[in-house]
Amino acid sequence: MADVKQRMLDIVNSVPNDYFDDLEPIEMVFKLMMEYIKRYGEDETTLIPGTDKHFNYETLKEIIENQNSN
Repeated sequence: MADVKQRMLDIVNSVPNDYFDDLEPIEMVFKLMMEYIKRYGEDETTLIPGTDKHFNYETLKEIIENQNSN
């Protein structure tokens, strides 16, 4: 988990100051997750807890679609 935390901090520190402007909190999270996947790909840090499935663009798309249908 320490690797994930440091990677997230590295991402946040590397993006422009206005990167998250005008976004809802959930949009910020998804944007940060997309950047994480783009930079680090699928590895042990992207396993979804309690599953053997990796968090990736397809999984993110499914989550967004499910969120929009509610």
